Amino acid sequence: MSNRVYVGNLSWSTSWQDLKDHMRDAGDVQYAKVLQDRDGRSKGCGIVEFTTVEGAKDAIEKLTDTELKGRKIFVREDREDGKRGGGGGGDRGERGDRGAPSGGGGGGGGGGGEPSSSSGGDAPEPGSQLFIGNLSWETGWQDLKDHFRQIGEVERADVAVGRDGRKKGFGFIRYSTAEDAKKAMDELNGVEFMGRPLEVRLDNKA
Repeated sequence: MSNRVYVGNLSWSTSWQDLKDHMRDAGDVQYAKVLQDRDGRSKGCGIVEFTTVEGAKDAIEKLTDTELKGRKIFVREDREDGKRGGGGGGDRGERGDRGAPSGGGGGGGGGGGEPSSSSGGDAPEPGSQLFIGNLSWETGWQDLKDHFRQIGEVERADVAVGRDGRKKGFGFIRYSTAEDAKKAMDELNGVEFMGRPLEVRLDNKA
């Protein structure tokens, strides 16, 4: 358990200061950040770092399902310390979070490209890979990965790109387990992400 938590289902109007103020109910907050896309728009999720591990634990126990800016948030342990791009500012700035991405590449034309460093090219567990349809054209693989991490550990994320470099509006997510993939289908299919309701189903070609 680390002293960082991932906070999801944030309203688009929530700033890092709003997030920090809300999370202070659990303990002393060192750092708060709302993740943003390249256009500076909120992705609806953020990262909060507490002074202590106990603060992070209390946040998960006490602040999940509490209301912030009109939406019930969820809080869980952040499993990707320092590996995330697309920062949204905070009281300590970017702090070097634009390190090497840990997920899959943006290309691959549907998940068949070069395996990412994190996936190692291993064959996925049966039932652990999902097809994600109806993506907005702005959605990148990191956006997709951040969104689906609210369910469980994402091994790989891809957004399909054509030969002309333009996105095709669909992508793929591979979870560590088929159980997380099923949960994602149950909880995220039809849910709006970056302005469009997603289609989430098993990738039959995996």
